[in-house]
Amino acid sequence: MKLPAAFLTAILLVAAGAAAEPAILLEEKFDRELSKEWFWGLGTWTAKDGVLRGYESGARRHGPVKMRKLPLKDGVVECEFRLEGKATFAGIIFNGSPERGHLVHLVMGKDRLRVLAHPTKNETAELLNQPNPLAVGEWHRVKIEFKGPTITATVNGKTITANNPCIAEEKLTFGLGGDSGGPAGEKAGALEFRKLKISSQP
Repeated sequence: MKLPAAFLTAILLVAAGAAAEPAILLEEKFDRELSKEWFWGLGTWTAKDGVLRGYESGARRHGPVKMRKLPLKDGVVECEFRLEGKATFAGIIFNGSPERGHLVHLVMGKDRLRVLAHPTKNETAELLNQPNPLAVGEWHRVKIEFKGPTITATVNGKTITANNPCIAEEKLTFGLGGDSGGPAGEKAGALEFRKLKISSQP
């Protein structure tokens, strides 16, 4: 039986639309102990009631950071974050292999948005630095899109874009962290993240 051309066209359009749908690569609910894919960190981190909470602790004077394995080239990263107490910024950093090191870093501060690229190991280039106030104690939403050498980030509806060849490199791990307020630990402040979802680029 010969199918009508219009029917065949409709089938092809549906198939094309399905192929273009992004695939969810990771969706973290933070309602239980973290999996072993969260392999390293600094500071104290807990996952409870849908929130990943971190603060500076220990002898090493470095803000809290928690790392996870997830290979990604082009894709979309979404989550919500909150600064508490004296916390000054939250960040999401993407790394290559251990030999390669950092690739690109989105820094979301109380008063500025920054994008840092790392064209070679131990090299840092500030691609963007713009005023953008963030209220402490409130949840903020961020969406990061990677497409080739371009990073596009939308924070609370404000969109910024930056470019560097290193952004197109494969990202093997990412980290959530920032500055939680200093070495006084949780008394100084904390960083919180929730509703983390990473999907492929359609």
